[in-house]
Amino acid sequence: MQPILEDVARRFYIHLIASFGVGFIIFLWGYGLYAMFLNFKTPGIAYVLLMFTIFLIFCTILLEHRGVKMPYLLAGGAFLSLILTFMTISVVNGLLWINDNHLPPIDTFLMLISISTIAGFILIKLFTFQKKY
Repeated sequence: MQPILEDVARRFYIHLIASFGVGFIIFLWGYGLYAMFLNFKTPGIAYVLLMFTIFLIFCTILLEHRGVKMPYLLAGGAFLSLILTFMTISVVNGLLWINDNHLPPIDTFLMLISISTIAGFILIKLFTFQKKY
């Protein structure tokens, strides 16, 4: 009976840490979106283009490895890199917003981080779900 409980505890801790990590990124992403809409402030175009280039190469290689053929390879890589670039800019803006304006009050912070952690756990489960036949 002991090895079953150890496996459950190990999986619980792994999922808890991963959920809080993804949840904190979702929290920063939300704050970054808020800061972008409030101030219309983004990083310089050189940084955005560098991020887009790195993500374009990564996503294209990833899609190529998955067997995507040429016309869809570059379009899919560009679309995925656009999404990743936007998310990265939002997270960085969230960090900068918190650095300039501090964290929200503790009650609000705990509520927001809890909701973000739940969303992070659901995302992790959606991406790691495997059908068993």
